[in-house]
Amino acid sequence: MNTALKIPANAGLADPPALKITETVRRADRPGWIPADIIYDWDTCPYAYQTEEKLMPAGGLHGQLLAYIMEILRIPLENRERMFLMDTFMLYRNRKGIKHRIAPDLLLMPFRFPPPSAYDLDREPPPLAVVEVTSPKSHLKDRKVNIPFYTGLGVPTYLVIDAVTPRAQLRNPFVLHLWRKTGRRVRKIRPDAEGRLLLPEMKISVRAEGQRLIFADSVTGEILRDTGQLYIENEQLKTAAETAEKKAVKEHRRAETAEKKAVKEHRRAETAEKKAVKEHRRAETAEKKAVKEHRRAETAEKKAVKEHRRAERAEKEAERLAELLKSAGIDPGLPKT
Repeated sequence: MNTALKIPANAGLADPPALKITETVRRADRPGWIPADIIYDWDTCPYAYQTEEKLMPAGGLHGQLLAYIMEILRIPLENRERMFLMDTFMLYRNRKGIKHRIAPDLLLMPFRFPPPSAYDLDREPPPLAVVEVTSPKSHLKDRKVNIPFYTGLGVPTYLVIDAVTPRAQLRNPFVLHLWRKTGRRVRKIRPDAEGRLLLPEMKISVRAEGQRLIFADSVTGEILRDTGQLYIENEQLKTAAETAEKKAVKEHRRAETAEKKAVKEHRRAETAEKKAVKEHRRAETAEKKAVKEHRRAETAEKKAVKEHRRAERAEKEAERLAELLKSAGIDPGLPKT
């Protein structure tokens, strides 16, 4: 459920107490950050006279988170004709018309090159969104005071990344707070069932996973990665490709060895087949020769049988004739058997 909050007119536009100056030295064109002791010839640069009011120092968790967000979202935002300004002064006027400055951690605006050195609301429309990362000193201001302040300036979306507690302890997990202004009503947006907050001005969603921020394309659902993550993934892909290439080379060599072995076996088989054909032909020749010899032997055997029968008949005929001679009183003179 979204929580509605009514914002009174000119909310958040009061003079910062530390920057009040006396009416005797104020001019219509005198910025509110000019020290009271400088009456004439002041420096009009928005970054001059940074004494008590300073930009959030880079480094530490705060600076690392901002650098991470800038890096991971730079290209996706450029593709959507958007860009972030980091720690850049936004110039605004309070209800008395005095110009003041404030440096949001991140300010979303339409893409422009070169980017402005300061974002002046006298010349620019309200930012599309503002992002603040908490620190021990800014925790209360980021989560309470800045809600009516930024929305009072016309900022439609305000995101707070609560990463550091007021006691300078690293929060685990990070907690995200999102407020969106519609008309004169400001609503706190609740995350969806997966813990994601949608940032329609960027077409990006964000969720906290422990002490990490996970950004995704809200249209495709693709997880966005920074250059370090992309480098690691590229190195992993490169390693995987090299491993696959080595494996492919190894498999190719194994295939070549198998192919050579197959060729050798094929040639051996061809030689064996030729030898088998030759042996088969030799066997056929021997078989034919054996058949021929068998037929010759059969012929000789038949001839021998025929000669044997002829001899038997001749012997019987000789015996018959001898008997006839004997009966006639003639000695046949046959040899005794």
